[in-house]
Amino acid sequence: MLTLFDGHSAVVTPEALEQAGIRGPMTFGSRSTIVCDDAGVPTGRVLEAGALALVDAVLPAAPLAERAAGLGRLLDEMAATGLTGGHVMDLSGDAIDLYRWLDERGRLPMRLRLAPWCAPEDDRDRWAEIVAMQSLAGSLWSVDGVKLFMDGTIDGGTAWLHAPDCHGESTAAYWLDPGDYSAAVRFFAAAGVPTATHAIGDAAVHHVLDTIESDDHRDRGTRHRVEHIETLRDDQVGRFVRLGVVASMQPTHATDYTLADLSDNWSNRLGEERARRGWRSRDIAATGAVLALGSDWPIAPYDPRWVMRSARDRRSVPHPEAAPVRPEQALTAEQALAGFTTAPAYAASHESVAGRVRVGYRADLSVFTQDPVRTGPADLPDLPVVLTVVDGRVRHRSPEV
Repeated sequence: MLTLFDGHSAVVTPEALEQAGIRGPMTFGSRSTIVCDDAGVPTGRVLEAGALALVDAVLPAAPLAERAAGLGRLLDEMAATGLTGGHVMDLSGDAIDLYRWLDERGRLPMRLRLAPWCAPEDDRDRWAEIVAMQSLAGSLWSVDGVKLFMDGTIDGGTAWLHAPDCHGESTAAYWLDPGDYSAAVRFFAAAGVPTATHAIGDAAVHHVLDTIESDDHRDRGTRHRVEHIETLRDDQVGRFVRLGVVASMQPTHATDYTLADLSDNWSNRLGEERARRGWRSRDIAATGAVLALGSDWPIAPYDPRWVMRSARDRRSVPHPEAAPVRPEQALTAEQALAGFTTAPAYAASHESVAGRVRVGYRADLSVFTQDPVRTGPADLPDLPVVLTVVDGRVRHRSPEV
């Protein structure tokens, strides 16, 4: 099983398909797909979480201790880039046992906010289970929120657009009935559970904002966020600030996977008009909306210095020679830093205890050799991290210190 770069599709061998019981077209409670040829034989391509889960279920798993140790090493590497915490938009399988294993041994180097998925296939008993999970926590991890998907990806033809892409794809929501998604959001909002919704296509973002606007519980203070927002109509830009919705975006998705001349797959599928409405981080920030930045790792590198560089000059760190992608959407240095500090704290309703270096706040902070705001974009990726401190303890120390 080879998972493709977007994380929403995979190529699977015939042997794996057989073990997973996949022998032809299948129906899911979501818009997941087993791609088949004209004779109904699976080609080996599977699309979206419902189909991917069938293969995941038969993959052999390493022992928990071995996987936890690998996760610990990964988090150590993340802490070495200056990250003091993360919003983890996944809690599948036995993931919570991995976090517990590390936390009980003092091996968690970062503060982690975990959000289980709510899938279209889930019933209301599962919704209630997700609400009950919100009480779970350790010393440096907690379950706080729920992750939903309104669509898939533009590259894979599974996004939800107001009009089809150039292949006639990306025409429908991930939920077979978008109204069921809206019912789920209202359910969680009523329980005080913040939602984060993956919405990439313009129709997907539109529906999420409509759902939040129609929610009777919106004034209770539950904070919602929209993830990705890859292409956005003009009349939707100002709705984030009006509705109090956090915009969560990943600048490296634009700079690493699309091109300024629109010759890439993402742009070709959308066409010039919609592609030029893509990645509108500056437009959204200019309205006064809260704009959180991230990587969506493992889809893109997790290093915040890379993300801030791409946010500021719209250039790819691995390919700095490439022309900037939509440079008019570049953020200021202050906006980019806020995207990794005050904005994520606000999104988690932690702005009174986190996101700033201030007396009485959590002692979660990073020390660089120079001010990242005054450092030029091209120099940001190599800006040394001297210390990373979480909960008052040094979790990373540069060898030179």
